[in-house]
Amino acid sequence: MNDTVILLKECNSGCKTAVSGMNQVLEHVKSPALKEKIEDCRKRHNALGERCHTLLSRLGKNECDPPALGMALSRAGTELKLTADGSDRHIAEMMADGANTGMKSLARHLNDCRDATPESRVLASELIREEQGFYSDMLKFL
Repeated sequence: MNDTVILLKECNSGCKTAVSGMNQVLEHVKSPALKEKIEDCRKRHNALGERCHTLLSRLGKNECDPPALGMALSRAGTELKLTADGSDRHIAEMMADGANTGMKSLARHLNDCRDATPESRVLASELIREEQGFYSDMLKFL
């Protein structure tokens, strides 16, 4: 059960981090097509996050919020980057970088948590595929 909890908490934290980043950049996006891609991805991350929450609740565990300091530093870094270059191209690059980081982190956890339940492993794999698709979508805006 420990591997399952670790994997689900990583997925849940990753979804929250991704949604937070997407929320932060959306007001700066000018292209309707880019905005739509980010909004669609945000919806799917919210849905995956809800599934994580449900599975954790079944195990009697709480959700895992990303570390507050890390989130604050991430938000500040994003604001600085947007101030320096708020173009859609730069936003797409930041989103692609975030997706890439998410894929790597989730893949490491999926590989490390070999004893996680099949249901949690499927969810993690779905989230990795979501990140891969989002990454590919963002490349079209670079």
